[in-house]
Amino acid sequence: MLSVESVQAQNVTRFTSYDVFEIPAVNGSIRFSGNGTYASAVLEGDMWVFNNLTLSGSRFSGVLKFSAKNCNVTIHVFRSNAVRYTVEGVGEQVVNLGLNSSRPTHISEWSVINQDSVFFAEGKNWQLSYDNTLVVQGLLGTLTVVYYNYDYHVDDRPFYLRHSVIILTGVMLAVTVAIALVIKLRTVQGLS
Repeated sequence: MLSVESVQAQNVTRFTSYDVFEIPAVNGSIRFSGNGTYASAVLEGDMWVFNNLTLSGSRFSGVLKFSAKNCNVTIHVFRSNAVRYTVEGVGEQVVNLGLNSSRPTHISEWSVINQDSVFFAEGKNWQLSYDNTLVVQGLLGTLTVVYYNYDYHVDDRPFYLRHSVIILTGVMLAVTVAIALVIKLRTVQGLS
């Protein structure tokens, strides 16, 4: 017997470039340069949380958490590892691409770049929080926040486990040299 489970379409909300997501508490707003959809958009404190956000022309759907303080932002591109947006007004943007917050990333895995391909330094123009949230401050123009997923994991095993191949190779070399010396000494003693 053939069994087919029913599949329900996920409720999505469509938005256009005319829709504005206000953040009154911090004098900011977010809009998108094109159309798209989301499963939910909730203002949590002073940060908009978009779940299953998809922009027109993109196959990617994900979580974007974004805040604009004392500025207005227009988001152009959203992918799993990047967001590109234009800032009007010198303010602060808080960006979280929905990465796993239980695995903190390293600053070397991130870049903030403007429309002229200028890379901005961490600590001066942006900071990375423990939960993989970037805070960008005082920059104007079109900015791209990029996460380079190097998938670098710190090996916190004991020294002898991290270097077991080298240790084993060294032991084998020492045993080989010792055996060779014993053989050589016996042959030299046997000849005399």
